[in-house]
Amino acid sequence: MKFITTIALAAFGAALQPAFAQNKDWMVRIAKIEIDSAYLEPYKAAIHEHTQAAIASEPGVLALYAMHDKVHPTHVTVFEVYASKQAYETHLRTAHFQKYKTGTLKMVKSLQLIDVDPIAFGAKPDMLDKK
Repeated sequence: MKFITTIALAAFGAALQPAFAQNKDWMVRIAKIEIDSAYLEPYKAAIHEHTQAAIASEPGVLALYAMHDKVHPTHVTVFEVYASKQAYETHLRTAHFQKYKTGTLKMVKSLQLIDVDPIAFGAKPDMLDKK
C-alpha cells in the first residue's frame, strides 16, 4: 500500500511543484484513515461532498485528494495542500468541514495526520480533466 500511495500522491500533485518552490508557507499533509467497513459507502459520499465544498468555497484550500487502497478499501489516504497554516485553521472552522467531521465520527476507526514537506510534485496539466 505504501508504494501505491506514494505513486498516487506523486501523480495527484499535478501542477503544484513550480508553485511550491515559490510558496514555502504552504501546509501539506497526508491523512491516513481507516474506515469501519459497514460505513465505507456513506464515508465516501461524505468525503466527496466535503472535498467539493472546500475546493469551491475556500481559496486557501489548494488541493484535496482522497483515495482508497484497492486491496483494503477501508484504508483511505487524503492528500491535502493549504496556502498556509492559517488557511488550514480557517478550513477547520467551516460549516462543511464541521459537517464532515461530526458526520463521520462513528465511521472512522483510526486517523493519522502526517505533516510533510514536498520533494517533487508532477503530473500532466490536464490529468484531472481526462475521463
